[in-house]
Amino acid sequence: MKETKSFLVLAIILMVAGTLLGCNSTKAAEQKTGADNNCGIMLGDSFQAFTILDQSSVTEVTTNADGSVSYIATAAGGAGGGVAFYVKSDKSEINIANYESIDIELDYAPVEGAWNPSAKNPGFALRILPWDSTGIFGGYEDMEYFDSDALSGTLKKTVVVPENFAEKIISSSDYDSILGFGVKFNDYQRGNTDGDKLAVTIKSIKFNRKADAPADKAFDDGLADSQRGSVVDISYPTKDYTAGANASSYEKHAWVYLPAGYDAADTATKYPVFVLLHGFGQNENTWGLTNQGRGGKIKGYMDRGMASGDVEKFILVVANGVASASWGPYGSGNDFNGFNAFGGELRNDLLPYMRANFNVADGRENVAIAGLSMGGGQTFTIGIGECLDLASYFGAFSAALFGTSEDFITGVEATFPDYNINQLYMICGDADGLVYGTFPGYVDALSKWSKIVKFDSEVYEGGTHDFPVWYRGFNHFIPMLFK
Repeated sequence: MKETKSFLVLAIILMVAGTLLGCNSTKAAEQKTGADNNCGIMLGDSFQAFTILDQSSVTEVTTNADGSVSYIATAAGGAGGGVAFYVKSDKSEINIANYESIDIELDYAPVEGAWNPSAKNPGFALRILPWDSTGIFGGYEDMEYFDSDALSGTLKKTVVVPENFAEKIISSSDYDSILGFGVKFNDYQRGNTDGDKLAVTIKSIKFNRKADAPADKAFDDGLADSQRGSVVDISYPTKDYTAGANASSYEKHAWVYLPAGYDAADTATKYPVFVLLHGFGQNENTWGLTNQGRGGKIKGYMDRGMASGDVEKFILVVANGVASASWGPYGSGNDFNGFNAFGGELRNDLLPYMRANFNVADGRENVAIAGLSMGGGQTFTIGIGECLDLASYFGAFSAALFGTSEDFITGVEATFPDYNINQLYMICGDADGLVYGTFPGYVDALSKWSKIVKFDSEVYEGGTHDFPVWYRGFNHFIPMLFK
């Protein structure tokens, strides 16, 4: 531990000295632009001050006199803390295809008494946030993970922009427009204990332009404001469906997307409703739908799809799929009993609330249910297995499937002999070590099931158990709905 303490003392001295002396790496930019601070973001020859976009699992976020930004990042089960910044201080976008590499300079040091001595040297991730991102964990693409070579000190790293990175962004967000970036403490499988703390000072980030690269263009998808839907949050009455006769009642939060042109007063115009579910350990915020900023990635998919006519207009409700008092509010879904009991809430509370408070069309032909991971499992066990009389369109993205396909089919046939499935869509990454093992067998069996009117499946090559697969699943599923 003496050696560890020596590193910590040295790191603190280095970090304090860096703050007092300023950032030499951007001094030239200061002279060119007349900026007051030494630290910040370089875009070619253009200097930008650090402007914070979002933060997660961090404390003591401070903008220092020299323009650097310091904070304490916390280990959190692999989702280690970090801060995200706008690339440009005016919050407009750049095109990542115009850049060949990104230089990073930061100081770091474990916080004494809050670091597992068995952990590896601190690691980091450079996270890129497209135009539709809602934050450091809301619609991102990781460019590179990298490790330090000492327990504390100054880290300088050049990250080469992969040749296919712009295409990767476009495949997820439709446009090569980058709003921000994040520097995240990587605590995934590195020996850190949840709660380990790392002091970080971000000093300079430099985006190196390609020779003869064109000027960056701010995001523009060509839609007028009148063609964009809106997002509202709701609280609906429900109860703890795991508690039996002693169930406690509460108000439960959800997000609702209303399509462009929705008019609450126009009760003659009714819309189908789509219930979207999250995975284990997640909540109703996980999909990133929000009434802040541009509303999130899936809002962009719906806006553009409905404006083009490829997607039928519908109302989306992103709900918390844990039907017990442990759901939150805004809590993490770690309650298997609550997941399994969601059918009661869906039938008795959520769908009736949506029909009573929004212009939602009657009938199972106007209801869709889909989800990711555990929510995909709920789509099968609850959506089809318990509520086939309520819904007829289903999507499962990397679904957590329990039991055999044969038992599932037999159970549904016995419970709902008179109801068909209008559409079932499934997607899974072939590098998903958690659930891909069950995917091919289910696809084979369900593709032959006469109860399904239309079945589609997709394998995401190289896809893991993560949002790139789930976003693609959502984007590919919505044009299939309510045709």
